[in-house]
Amino acid sequence: MMRYQLVRSKRKTLALSLRRDGSLTVRAPLQLPLARIEAFVDQKWDWVQKTRERLAQQPKGMTLQLEEGASIPYLGGTLTLAMSNVPAVQIAADRLLIPSHTKDLSPVLRFFDRQARLMLEERVRVISQAVRLYPKTIRLSHAKSRWGSMSGHGTLSLNRALLHCPPDVVDYVILHELCHIPHPNHSPAFWRTVESFLPQYHARRAWLKEHSAFIAILPART
Repeated sequence: MMRYQLVRSKRKTLALSLRRDGSLTVRAPLQLPLARIEAFVDQKWDWVQKTRERLAQQPKGMTLQLEEGASIPYLGGTLTLAMSNVPAVQIAADRLLIPSHTKDLSPVLRFFDRQARLMLEERVRVISQAVRLYPKTIRLSHAKSRWGSMSGHGTLSLNRALLHCPPDVVDYVILHELCHIPHPNHSPAFWRTVESFLPQYHARRAWLKEHSAFIAILPART
């Protein structure tokens, strides 16, 4: 029997998720019999094995370091870290300027949190108006395995790591999660709704899979 962590909630469907370390989580309805859960996991064995192999092949060690000349992907481009005589962390052209007296990444992480919130809230506003789907609240996430999520209560969580993605990919993640408002699952109806707003979503979804290591570039806040 495959080992996994079981998380029960008020959801209506079964779902699997794999972390980059290969650990498996199964999300299930509160009252669903364990036998049905285990049968579902067995049916998905091939998917789990193939996904684990793909994750194992992805580049590791991408966490940002406080080093002169270090680089970080930023909204489709690249920023180069430079220690500088500036009062606070800031972006100038293609450089990330950091006060020369900085001892750790804390001010850098706070800066990226602010940048992420400003950018993501603005894109949510624009896209929500375009598709007429509105979250109740927006939350900045530091999750290590999910780019975004939409709760049953209407809370839209978006990962600050979206700062590393091109703008069109950011917009896809936001649209994807907004489409969970009428469709709280990944049913055919959900994907038809996504495609009706963004026919070319497949390429952006593929980009996220190919660059999933980007989600761990920024270390956890200290």
